[in-house]
Amino acid sequence: MKVLLALLLAGLVCVELAQSLRCYTCKEPTDLSACTTVSNCSKNDTACKTTLHSVDSGYPFFRNITVSKSCAETCMHSDPDGIGESHPISCCYSDLCNAGGVPGLRASAVVITAATLWTLLSVML
Repeated sequence: MKVLLALLLAGLVCVELAQSLRCYTCKEPTDLSACTTVSNCSKNDTACKTTLHSVDSGYPFFRNITVSKSCAETCMHSDPDGIGESHPISCCYSDLCNAGGVPGLRASAVVITAATLWTLLSVML
């Protein structure tokens, strides 16, 4: 019975890996709040990429953020301390992780499932 449960949970982890990555996308520079299109990435895409184009800080200080977002095969983060970066780039690696202008750290479902599986197996054995 324990072996069957372990195989079932391991199968769930594999199902998660078979799905393609989903990212928010907007090809042209778009206001952050308007970039809400969800795209299924190709099988070669491994990251969701967000490029910051501008932060409108003029009077009356609305702080409009203009970004472009896409799926990417490879993605290189910009240096967060880079002075003079014209278009900072942020990368993340889980479904719909690029919701904001600068994606935060989010645990993927695979990591959470694997940790749960490990805990269950440790308790059962």
